[in-house]
Amino acid sequence: MENIQYFMALLAALVIGVFLIKKITGCIFRIVIAVIMLAIIGWALTVLHLL
Repeated sequence: MENIQYFMALLAALVIGVFLIKKITGCIFRIVIAVIMLAIIGWALTVLHLL
């Protein structure tokens, strides 16, 4: 009976871990894209002498 409880706890931890990694990765990916876009906009404004 202990093996089943251990397996279920391990499976739950794995599912929660994958879910959290997906959420964190999505957030980090959005932040990276936003920073890249801001850098491109800043560069474009500098080249056009508007900034």
